[in-house]
Amino acid sequence: MMPDNSMMTPEQLIGLNQDHLINIENNSELLGQTFQCHHEVLIPIAKLIRQSEMDGVPLRIVSSYRSFERQAEIWNNKFNNDVELNLRDGTTVQSFELTPQERVNAILHYSAIPGTSRHHWGTDFDVFDAASIDQGYEVKLTQEEFDEGGPCSNLDEWLDYNLEKFGFFKPYREDKGGVACEPWHISYKPIADKALEEFPVEFLKDILRQKDIGGKDHITSRLESLARKYVYTICSE
Repeated sequence: MMPDNSMMTPEQLIGLNQDHLINIENNSELLGQTFQCHHEVLIPIAKLIRQSEMDGVPLRIVSSYRSFERQAEIWNNKFNNDVELNLRDGTTVQSFELTPQERVNAILHYSAIPGTSRHHWGTDFDVFDAASIDQGYEVKLTQEEFDEGGPCSNLDEWLDYNLEKFGFFKPYREDKGGVACEPWHISYKPIADKALEEFPVEFLKDILRQKDIGGKDHITSRLESLARKYVYTICSE
């Protein structure tokens, strides 16, 4: 029996190993974009990008693969510094106004615990509509950008119509009580579903205990329930 090259090791699933990835440089045929993705996702994402170009809604990748270390930087910046945190109801709060437990809960609305991000798998991408960006426009990746009348409303509609044709879906299309709605986040279902099935919760718990992660005692003590809410709770179609 031939080996399944789409399967990932525990280290790869939590962003500690990149052997499953392929690097796309901006001088490639992929429309001038630079990113990393799972080697089996290259052709599907290339086809999706090309179709978007043909349809006049040029899809651009804002974020693709993210390592454990990079996710830890994002997380620790929000936990260890007095920064403004976005909440799912559209309001904001300063992180230092919250207890450590409350801070963990607030950060989780939009930022994953290191090791739990779907971006570790190389299957998931944050995207934006290049045709709608004014020169110098700073992409924020907010719900308002994808709402009717926003700079990505056309892309949002295009994605809803075309993603499934190429094997992609929006895991956070609706707010299911875990990660807040992210209409910009797309995922290649055939590989991502396998990654989710194999997600190594106990292995990650051991790794987190060894790492410098803000609030890790509040995370590791309830990692199973946090994983159910923020890793496994998605819009599966």
